[in-house]
Amino acid sequence: MAHSEFDQHLLALGDQVVRRLQARGIQRADAEDAVATAYEKIIVLLPRLTVRNFDGWFYRIALNAFLDELRKHRREALAAHLPEQPAGQTPAATFGDLIAPLPPNQRELVALKYYYGFSYEEIAQLLGLKPASVKTMLARTRKQLRLKWEDQQC
Repeated sequence: MAHSEFDQHLLALGDQVVRRLQARGIQRADAEDAVATAYEKIIVLLPRLTVRNFDGWFYRIALNAFLDELRKHRREALAAHLPEQPAGQTPAATFGDLIAPLPPNQRELVALKYYYGFSYEEIAQLLGLKPASVKTMLARTRKQLRLKWEDQQC
């Protein structure tokens, strides 16, 4: 199967970004995972993507993916050292359980931001909104979730 010029550019760009990430001290496997995540985001965003510096954007997406994964591993390591739940308390809800009662538009926003790791600007592009609107809607949703969580703790 013949690759288009764009496909060839993406493959070469992916290799270049892996090397750049390695130059920052990131292990090759982690750099490749970050580039794979960037490819996934491109697939989702490409129809609506309007960036001036595509190569720079791609690098930043890959770097952010690595940093997100690093933070996730740190949180997991920290959670492993937390004490067990006191007797009589129910276990913490999963991400899906927490957002299930939300209206569909709020569930989508929360999932795009906190599960998939999209930026406000990327979410705005995906949903045809302004980034400020996305921030406002997410702030209101976080407040609603916080109040619900606090009610459950009482």
